[in-house]
Amino acid sequence: MKQKYNFVSATLMLVFVLTVLCSALQPGTAFANSVYTVSKGDCLWLVANKFGVTVNALKTANNLSSDVLQIGQRISIPGSSSKPAASSPPAGNTSVYTVVQGDCLWTIANRFGTGAEAIKSANGLDSDMLYAGQNLTIPGANYQPVSRGAVSRAAPQTAPSHGGELVSWGLINDLFAIGSTATIKDVRTGREFQIYHLFGTNHADCEPLTASDSQIMKECFGGQWSWDRRPALLLIDGRAIACSMAGMPHGTSQNIYGNDFDGHFDLHFLNSRTHGTNKVDPGHQAAIQEAAA
Repeated sequence: MKQKYNFVSATLMLVFVLTVLCSALQPGTAFANSVYTVSKGDCLWLVANKFGVTVNALKTANNLSSDVLQIGQRISIPGSSSKPAASSPPAGNTSVYTVVQGDCLWTIANRFGTGAEAIKSANGLDSDMLYAGQNLTIPGANYQPVSRGAVSRAAPQTAPSHGGELVSWGLINDLFAIGSTATIKDVRTGREFQIYHLFGTNHADCEPLTASDSQIMKECFGGQWSWDRRPALLLIDGRAIACSMAGMPHGTSQNIYGNDFDGHFDLHFLNSRTHGTNKVDPGHQAAIQEAAA
């Protein structure tokens, strides 16, 4: 009889302990890293955004020495739940935001923790185009900027009134790392747009960050893509570096899709070379000197 009582007591105690432990765990608690398989169009910052972690955390968890991913590659997601973060906007009152130069729907949505489609729906927008001074209703905004990873759209930069710095190509990857974003200012028009550094051995191969950025870039080239060289400034970390861009999408490599830009474009710096000839291009160097003047 005593043995039966002890068994029942032990069982009840075990049930009590398990109940307490389960109630203490929040839904979505991660017990171990989850694994994600890289698909076409993925890059580290897109994967980081998808799971709400940082690019540096992904690289550390997977012992990655570069930002290059391969389709089919399995990536360990540190400290994440088994599912990507929900894309629905958080509950809350709406707010009104005034668009400033350099904004796009993507950055505004990230800033307020909502979705680009939710903003378009709330404001009756049928395109992604915005203009400075435009007032947008932000649905379900929590009024607090949110971090979506170490690599994101570059913060707006102010170009100096004087010419840009002449920085040799050999130093550029330390300033504008592969996988990072920055602002480009077209010297002749003063227009600015955001770019992503895809790769490049002799010069930087880049992509416009969004469809809006592609549109601005195209307008800088007179409304059509061209191999013409244009003087520009790379605005990054408070610096303005003289460079030259060619306005022609080419190649099959790209990490960003849905930006209305198939492939990538060439961005040259002092003493950079073309990939085809492995030589310095006089046209690009002349444009760089113009940007530095």
